Amino acid sequence: MVLLGNFALLLALIAAGYAVVVGLVGARSGREETIRSAEGGMKAAALALSVAALALVVLLLRKDFRVEYVAQYTSRDLSTFYTVGAFWAGQAGSLLLWAWSLSLVGAGVLFTNRARNRDLMPWVTVTIGVVLAFFTALVTLYSNPFRTLPVPPADGQGLNPLLQNYGQWVHPIALYLGFVGFTVPFAFAVAALVTGRLGDRWIRSVRRWTLWAWVLLTAGILFGARWAYVELGWGGYWAWDPVENASLLPWLIGTAYLHSVVVQEKRGMLRVWNVALAIGAFTLSIFGTFLTRSGIISSVHAFAESSIGVPLIAFTVATIVLGTGLIVWRLPELRSPNRIVAVVSRESSFVLTNLLFVAMTLVVLWGTIYPIITEAIRGVELSVGQPFFNTLMAPLAVVTVALVGVCPLLAWRRVSGRHLRRNLTVPVAVGAGVFVVLTVLNRGRHLLIIGVLALGALVLATLTSEIARGLQVRRHHHGESWPRALVNLFAFTPRRYGGPVIHAGVVIMLAAIAVNVGLKVERQAQLAVGESLSVAGTRVTFSDLTFEQTPSKFALIGHFQVTGRDGEPLGTIRAEQAEYTGQQRVTEVGMRSTLAADLYVVMSDVDPSKRVATVLVFREPAVFWIWTGMVVIVLGGVLAAWPWRTDRPGRAGPELELPSSFEEPFEEPEVAR
Repeated sequence: MVLLGNFALLLALIAAGYAVVVGLVGARSGREETIRSAEGGMKAAALALSVAALALVVLLLRKDFRVEYVAQYTSRDLSTFYTVGAFWAGQAGSLLLWAWSLSLVGAGVLFTNRARNRDLMPWVTVTIGVVLAFFTALVTLYSNPFRTLPVPPADGQGLNPLLQNYGQWVHPIALYLGFVGFTVPFAFAVAALVTGRLGDRWIRSVRRWTLWAWVLLTAGILFGARWAYVELGWGGYWAWDPVENASLLPWLIGTAYLHSVVVQEKRGMLRVWNVALAIGAFTLSIFGTFLTRSGIISSVHAFAESSIGVPLIAFTVATIVLGTGLIVWRLPELRSPNRIVAVVSRESSFVLTNLLFVAMTLVVLWGTIYPIITEAIRGVELSVGQPFFNTLMAPLAVVTVALVGVCPLLAWRRVSGRHLRRNLTVPVAVGAGVFVVLTVLNRGRHLLIIGVLALGALVLATLTSEIARGLQVRRHHHGESWPRALVNLFAFTPRRYGGPVIHAGVVIMLAAIAVNVGLKVERQAQLAVGESLSVAGTRVTFSDLTFEQTPSKFALIGHFQVTGRDGEPLGTIRAEQAEYTGQQRVTEVGMRSTLAADLYVVMSDVDPSKRVATVLVFREPAVFWIWTGMVVIVLGGVLAAWPWRTDRPGRAGPELELPSSFEEPFEEPEVAR
């Protein structure tokens, strides 16, 4: 299997290189058979990397400790579930997963474009081939998972206990697929710039690929937040850790891209923005990989220092130079004949959206790399903490949410004040009502939090009115019942109405985060069995201390009784301090979750002889709604990206015409043919 894996990697590298060279020849000659041959090289690389991936899985399952990677990340007592998950636990395996995923995505792009975009495909093949050859070379030459040990150990080191969580099967894979997915719009943007085909065809060709990349990256980030919350034991879900930021950077630019391309499709504008954002999202994915795997930053998520940092940063710089050069070369052709004719218009709102997302990206980027720059120049180790990010990101996020509430009310080109006031009346009334009611109930306290909740209510009212308008149109034209109209509305116009669902999820999540950050309560005390502490009116009693031993760990288990303000029992929470064989000591969080708040218990520094432990208790308000918002975001993304069948006869009437007047602040919803 070791020989097979190494041979497959070498074959994949040769095949990817062949695809690049022959693709360049095909692009110059225009000969279809040459172009098809280059595409065949890409498919051969995908097949070879699939064989390499299968070989690594077999070695892991066999617990073949002759292989260094297997010995590092598995052990004889590790379950099959986590043994397979060890595939991407280390740097070598995760890079192989990246290359393999990219090869499959590349093969998928070739398949879906086998009969279209033939003028773009040679350069798409070359671009994806270069990226694939680069990552395959990293795996083959720098971080090979098939390297063997001169003396195999009797047992492996095992998987880090923090990775022994079901999140190991979701978070890394979703992130890698999201990063890899942004290669597709990058490749098509490069192809459009090289060939001069700068219309919106390349955007339409990558729409679904980009949406799925965004959905998967979103799911990976959000699931990672959930994983950190339940596993790391610090009472939070986002710490502005450099590696967390590394995944957020391409997400921010990718989100800006998905909004910006709408303007090019509708009005032929923002072409420079769109190619720059497509290139930027991919470049930041590579830069994030550099941050994670170079060892240049310290993080709970980062891999150990390695030799691949130099190739990664060199590839990042080369991508920036190439992208900038192509944009400058095509700048005269990228300029749109259309111009923004009114400050208050949908085009203006999209430009402002781009500026806000770029501003947030710059804040996160600077906060992440500033310590690196400072250490390199001055030799001083610094860190940028949460206050920096929270202070700058919070107002930008609030303005972005407010824009979400206004944008659906704006028409293309211009909108009259009368129509805008008319359509803002109900949402503003809802937001004002929420503000007044919550202010009275809280006796004037927590006004900032209440303001965020009121803004969220305003935005949700706007989004609801947009969907309600679409329902009315469907019922009027098709005579459908309300439930059927709702299903068909999303089935036939998923892109249009998936967006409001995503925005609703963002509003729910950010409002819940505001409540959580503003109202979180924390208490810590050293307790003996029988003692208790009180958190926000809830009493937590350390009722018992037991132990549990398995072949892989020894755990001290704290049992905590929870009672309410009036002494009524609310349940039991179990928290652990465990020591895994050959691994560090870790804590297992205990939680009691309700719709209103989580009670979050962490036990550490346990003295079994004295039956004493340090107990940290958080009351985490609105956490359920943070996860709910996350789920809504992902579902909205899936709804927008899913390939719904809208072309079946008999399912809908003729398409509705758009309003003739640009003064109308709502577009007429599309009705599928």
